[in-house]
Amino acid sequence: MNKNDVASIRKEFKVDNTKLKIAEVVSIYVKGDLKQVIGIEKEYFERMDAQKQDLYLKNFKKLLTGPLDAKVFELEFTDNKLGQNPNQRALIETLQPHHFAEGTEEIAHRIIENCHYEGDYMLTFLRGEVYKPSKRSSAGDDSGLDDVVFSFEFFMGSINPVMLPKTALRFDFEDRVFKADIPMDVTINLSAPLDGFMFPAWHDDAADVNKVVYYSSKANAPNPEFLSQVLGCDFQRTAQTEKEQFLEIVQEVAGKEIEAEKIADIYENLNTLITRNEEEENPEAASVGVKDMEKILQASGVGNTQGLETAFLKVTGTEKYEFKAANIAPNFKGKSLKIENNTVSISVNPQDLRYIKQVKRDGKRYLLIEIDETVNLEGFELSTETF
Repeated sequence: MNKNDVASIRKEFKVDNTKLKIAEVVSIYVKGDLKQVIGIEKEYFERMDAQKQDLYLKNFKKLLTGPLDAKVFELEFTDNKLGQNPNQRALIETLQPHHFAEGTEEIAHRIIENCHYEGDYMLTFLRGEVYKPSKRSSAGDDSGLDDVVFSFEFFMGSINPVMLPKTALRFDFEDRVFKADIPMDVTINLSAPLDGFMFPAWHDDAADVNKVVYYSSKANAPNPEFLSQVLGCDFQRTAQTEKEQFLEIVQEVAGKEIEAEKIADIYENLNTLITRNEEEENPEAASVGVKDMEKILQASGVGNTQGLETAFLKVTGTEKYEFKAANIAPNFKGKSLKIENNTVSISVNPQDLRYIKQVKRDGKRYLLIEIDETVNLEGFELSTETF
């Protein structure tokens, strides 16, 4: 899935949307410290009041919100060359209407046994269908958008924390005494799911039962127990990990000391690769293997790349690995990089790195920034000195 695929499903999660049909919702209250189910509710979505529907839709919409490979991940099942992954088979069965309630209880059992969450929590499962129009009108209007030719059947699971009520002191006017007020009802925080998933994945107007979409509340920190024990998926590198590994390889080849202009060129070449794929409407497909990396480094002024293959293998563990270009390149449209040490910290756009140099004079290091006009500080124009 790319960001457009995710957005095409996410935008449908709204009340009274004729293109979205939610069949049923199963909610399970879990006593966290005891690992015990103390309440199950099975309800047809259409029978809920509008306010409750809206709360559930916003919760599940959240599972499709966030940057790819940081909070939203498309994962493949472990050892699944012959379709024998038991977790995948269980998810496929749960997708069937007659097996949904039973299947969600089995998934809930795996979550309760294998995952740890602080305090009580609620597991919620939703089964639905999104109707997809054939294509947009060539006239540029919305005519024909309701001519449905296929649909996307899916189900989702969400783990939400329980917020315990706060005790308060109240005054009893009848007895003229102060008493502790201990409310009994708890609140489910549907706006902040801890973990979640959607099955199957969706790509280019087609369902993909060989992949599952996973959501993590913590950026670049997926829950390993949830991935392996609940979904049965291989753990993949996060966007942050890919960027760190890419930069580690660059340091191994070019050295830890490098001109800012070369870094700017590396990022510019990466963004050129992404832009080419954007023109083909698939920017996430842009990938960088060892041979691509060699071309990028050489084009960026890193002359000696003899140790690249060794460094690549050392860091990634395989010569066949391919980085997602979108994960390792800063977005030139508004993304800033931080330059810092114990004296100064400044933010700069990637394309402006070529105007920055670290120089040394009289035994002292200076950060030299080329500028076109006078710099202002608190309304003052800084005086210009000859360096």
